[in-house]
Amino acid sequence: MIVCQLAGFLGSGKTTLLIRLGTSLGRTGRRVAIIVNEVGEVGVDGAVIESNGLKSVELTEGCICCSLSGSLQNTLRQVSREFEPDMILIEPTGLALPSKVKQIVRTSMIGEERTFTICLIDAFRASKLFAEAGAFLSRQVDGADVVAINKVDLTSLDVREQVENIVKNISPSTPIVFISAREGQGVDELVSMLGDAL
Repeated sequence: MIVCQLAGFLGSGKTTLLIRLGTSLGRTGRRVAIIVNEVGEVGVDGAVIESNGLKSVELTEGCICCSLSGSLQNTLRQVSREFEPDMILIEPTGLALPSKVKQIVRTSMIGEERTFTICLIDAFRASKLFAEAGAFLSRQVDGADVVAINKVDLTSLDVREQVENIVKNISPSTPIVFISAREGQGVDELVSMLGDAL
């Protein structure tokens, strides 16, 4: 079993990508469980996910790498025991650090074979976000197995290259995939990476 988390700042497109990945992996016959950490509007992400035919577990009113770390461990154990998934997809809040979530997964004793982190970056807002919260976003990128630069359907080639350079300056060896979660562009490449990891 693999545990894959989708890291990324608020508004980067995590829920849209989560639905695409869950649906695509499900079509290949994989058993996929989804855990969503929604802070604020309770039930919004879960309702969206379930309206696409997927089942999710929501952890609300806190962050899974801080106040809800025990809840995440319990949920991982319960989902692992009751559903026996091939993959668990976790969507933490946009303020979670991948390294903290990985640590919680490791200490949950669910016998995962591997953890995999996709860091999602909003290409449309990347320059502004890195200027305002560069240290935090750099930590999200640095903890990723792959960086998915999202919303390429809304940006020019120059902007994409600029964001790619920012990522390469932070983590030169991390693979980069250009995607549009909304339109599905590049998502097959991520599904293939996850399939290879299984």
